[in-house]
Parts: sequence; C-alpha cells; structure tokens
Amino acid sequence: MKNMKNSNNIGAFSAKKYIHKTWDGIFDFFKRYSGNLINVQNKTNPPLSDADILAIRDTNTAYGQLNEAIVETETLLESLRTLRIQLLTQKNLDPIHVPVIKYLIDLLAAIEGKRGGLLWQEDCLTDRVLRSPKCTQEDYDLLGLNYQPTLKPDPAKSIGRIYPTFTGGSVTVHWTLPRGLSDSRVSRSINHESPVVLYQGSENHLIDTHPVAHQAQVWAYTLEPLLHGQLYGKPITEKIIVGTDIAIEEEKI
Repeated sequence: MKNMKNSNNIGAFSAKKYIHKTWDGIFDFFKRYSGNLINVQNKTNPPLSDADILAIRDTNTAYGQLNEAIVETETLLESLRTLRIQLLTQKNLDPIHVPVIKYLIDLLAAIEGKRGGLLWQEDCLTDRVLRSPKCTQEDYDLLGLNYQPTLKPDPAKSIGRIYPTFTGGSVTVHWTLPRGLSDSRVSRSINHESPVVLYQGSENHLIDTHPVAHQAQVWAYTLEPLLHGQLYGKPITEKIIVGTDIAIEEEKI
C-alpha cells in the first residue's frame, strides 16, 4: 500500500503505518477497505467470495466494539473511583448508586466468538487480488495498492509473510508468498534447536500439533519461498512463545 496523496483515493494509505497514529483510524480504514473489496468483486469477479469479505467486515465490527468497550471500561473505572471517595466523605446517609454496566456486558458478548487476524486477513485478500488476472490497475488504485507487475519475481524482494499463533493446545500457521510464487517450505525450530520441515507445497496454512511443553518455549517458524523446488529469495522467520503455562500467545502489532 502507498501513503494517501489526496482525499479522493480513500483507501490509498497503509493501515500498518497508520496503526501507530490512532486505533480509531484502523477501524475507519478497514470499513473503507471492505467496502472497496465489494466494488472490486462486483466489477471484475476476482477470487473473493462473499464469505471472505464478510469475515473481514465481521472482524472489523468486533474491533470497533472492542474499542468502544475500552472507552466504557475507562469511564466505569473513573466512576468507581469517584464513588469510592463519595462513600468515604458523603455528609449524609443517602444511598450511592453504582454505574449500570449492562451496555459494557452487551458489547463484550457481541465480540465473543468473532474471528481475529484483521491485518492477516487484509494481507491474504490483497494477495489474492494482486494475483488475479481479472483485476485491473483501476482496482489496485481503488484499494490503494501500488502494484508493478514483472515477468517473474525479483529474488532480492521475494519475501513472504508467516503468521504463527499459539491457541493453547497447538499452533496454527498461515503464510503468504511474493507475487509470482506458489510453492513454499515451512520449518519449525524449538529453543534454537535444528529446524524440522513441517510442510512443502502450494498450501498456505497448517496446524502444528507437536506436543506442547508445560514450561514456555520459543518456537520459530521459517517460511522459504520456492521456485522449481529451490529457495527463491529470502526466507523469513517469526518466533512465538508456546507452553501450557501461558493462556495464549499475544502478539504486538
């Protein structure tokens, strides 16, 4: 994605850079992004299903609700601090009233069960749009994509992305490849030991069911883009903490 140059091209900026400026901006970005995905889908029929677009819209809605829940929680805490002072210093026996928290509970209940991985979803859908021969430069401009097609991938820039997530019992791994490549190899190393190849082929996800130790360990996953079965470009490694003594791996964006 490229930086916004004018207000007409509302999708033409990077959410991953904008994230450092305002959390509300992320919600606005994905609301526009998912709306533009529908426009691209209706016009050119790229490999995007209604379910794909619904997933990113659904996740973004939950993200907005969570932001609102955070504001509600901060307001509640401030009200409780005020009540604490009132309970100690009130000069009569009038009852005090605790804030109603039903709205906050309803917000959190609405988020329950929603799928995460908003930035990962954007990566995957963008990758599929870029790979589709049915999409035009106009579609790329609508989504804010700066795409310069080449006859074959540049090995100096052939860097994929890999997203391992510890879910408490196993590790789910997703990845995307540079344009022009379809095959890859994924390996895993535990606590800096020798890597073990987990997969090689044209899929873009796997579930690593290797037994999880009680004490937290560093699991490193490496993605190697392949061309004709050989490494092409640069491998990329992502590390996560895995262990039964932690509830879930939390990643900082």
